Amino acid sequence: MRALGASGPLRSDFVPYEAPGLFSAFTGFGPDEHGCFSYWDVHAPDYRPAVLDGSAARRPFLWRRPELTGRRVALVNLFGTHPVEPVDGYCLSYPMRATVQACHPRNLPVLLAREGVRPVHDVTVWFTGGPKDPFVGGVLNADRQRADAALAMLDGRVGDRPDLTVLNLTAIDRLSHVYWQETEPGSPVPEADQAVLRAYQLADRVLGQLLERLDDHTSLLAFSEIGFGPLRSYRSVNDALAAAGLLTLGPDGTPDWSRTTAFEAVQGAQGVNLNLAGRYRDGTVRPADRARVLADVAAVLEDHINPATGTRFLTRAIPREELHGGPAADAAPDLVLDPADWRYLPLGDPFWSGRTNRMLQSGWHRRDSYWAGAGAAFTAGRGGPARPLDVAPTLLAMLGLDPAADLPGTALTASALRPAPAGAS
Repeated sequence: MRALGASGPLRSDFVPYEAPGLFSAFTGFGPDEHGCFSYWDVHAPDYRPAVLDGSAARRPFLWRRPELTGRRVALVNLFGTHPVEPVDGYCLSYPMRATVQACHPRNLPVLLAREGVRPVHDVTVWFTGGPKDPFVGGVLNADRQRADAALAMLDGRVGDRPDLTVLNLTAIDRLSHVYWQETEPGSPVPEADQAVLRAYQLADRVLGQLLERLDDHTSLLAFSEIGFGPLRSYRSVNDALAAAGLLTLGPDGTPDWSRTTAFEAVQGAQGVNLNLAGRYRDGTVRPADRARVLADVAAVLEDHINPATGTRFLTRAIPREELHGGPAADAAPDLVLDPADWRYLPLGDPFWSGRTNRMLQSGWHRRDSYWAGAGAAFTAGRGGPARPLDVAPTLLAMLGLDPAADLPGTALTASALRPAPAGAS
């Protein structure tokens, strides 16, 4: 793709996490505009973060904007598309729990089955510490089936061809979390047997199949909203807060909210929340005291030493107001944590971090990734740095549509585009 078209680095949102990154890419706005900072809400009044879905978006996804009226879409495995809603085209949604209602139209699984394609959802292939081969095989099969579904839609084998096809492959992420250690120097696992390499090889084959479908009116954009790197361990921020007397545990080992000032936010948000009265059921911090208490908690966290390194755990504990100025900034944690050593990261809310088996992971996200584009909309050799929110205006340009004045991002395509005919994607 780099040889055929354009490419460059992509810098994630400040906290590299796929859920807000995908919302940024496909709404065209950052987290403080679209309001998604994790797979779960950051400020659950009863302290039990609920799973987010597409209704959480405070900005519309690209396919809901008036610019795409009359354009058919095919959406495959994209967070934010569940619960599934009718679209002009097809949708295989990204459900966060088991369901049989994850497609539009409802008979889409039947149409795909006739083509030998049987899509699998991520929630049905979950790592619990078992044998490697069945898990890796299940993850790779899920991506292969999703890719085959996207190709069947793109080729018009299940109905009218879409103008825009979006495919989200997750095997690289899923396997990098669990088997990153296989890629590090000194690993006893031969390269050919490394799970992460197999995920990249699958993605490469899918990109090859898509490149074969390029023509004078068809373009391809590939990107990752996050990068990846090694993880040594997660550190419980709640433990640091408890040691400073800012969080008190009850007899059952869970926080006694009536005696807690601050607590760790859910994973992905990478932050800490004040137990603010009026926001939480048992809030202890008066809104009038928020600024003073926030500064006290930040000072404690910035002095906290990581026992694994003997150095400070954080570069900074940043008040959300310094990072986020948009109308959805209230959905962010009160403090956003910037790790000093990205091999040691905040654990996240203990309820969900336990259920997602975080302590079994050896890899985690990074801020630096890539984008690459090939086909009619891209000029060979041209490229530059990008952000997730640049994806939406790029897709508009790939469709031959004028840039939307309200989108803050920049299209990554060539400067002069001719309109694409209906059916181009």
